[in-house]
Amino acid sequence: MDLTRILAFSGGKDSVAVSQYLLKNGYRFPHVAVINRELDYRCHLAFIESYCNQFNLPLIFIERKRHGMDFLRKNPKFIFPMTSARKSRWFRIFQREGIKAFAEKYRVKMVAYGRRLDDGNTIKSERYQNANGIWQLFPIRSWSNRYTEQFIRPYPLSPIYATPRGKRRGTHTINIANLYGETQFDDAINFIKATDENKYPNILELMNYREKYYGS
Repeated sequence: MDLTRILAFSGGKDSVAVSQYLLKNGYRFPHVAVINRELDYRCHLAFIESYCNQFNLPLIFIERKRHGMDFLRKNPKFIFPMTSARKSRWFRIFQREGIKAFAEKYRVKMVAYGRRLDDGNTIKSERYQNANGIWQLFPIRSWSNRYTEQFIRPYPLSPIYATPRGKRRGTHTINIANLYGETQFDDAINFIKATDENKYPNILELMNYREKYYGS
């Protein structure tokens, strides 16, 4: 497998958008997904696999085993974060650092991302080199939310988007089923239970750590 150029693929709508955009332009990059099976919804991981199979795309799962339940027990501030800044910090620790480590290990020359300005991302340009000399590519950086939704309409999406909360909050792991803008936990916890019942005991345990953290 040629790992010169890869796509950081979370399986969310923006990932699908950039994946299809690259395919339309003749680029078939290996899709690299950063995951933790203790936290990620099983149906979402199954979607990532089925999507890549459907479009004959090479797929690599990066298992971040040290960033699961044990990590959150020690860092309860990331359990249901109440601010977008804390949620963003989790993304950097989990997904972005996972992709960075993979790119450095396999001497990747270019990483494409689906991040967009309209989603609140700070992206200085569509293409630049980082400090390690790896090109960072953001092909859909300037796409609006409306255009992105129109573009992905013909393509399969994670089953999490079939739910109202999934549409609002996205497909990400249970610890960042964030609560900013909300005052109650019930909707988020019920969403997790309905999406992946096996994760329900995990979130109940993590909630105890969260309560101790904020109660101290």
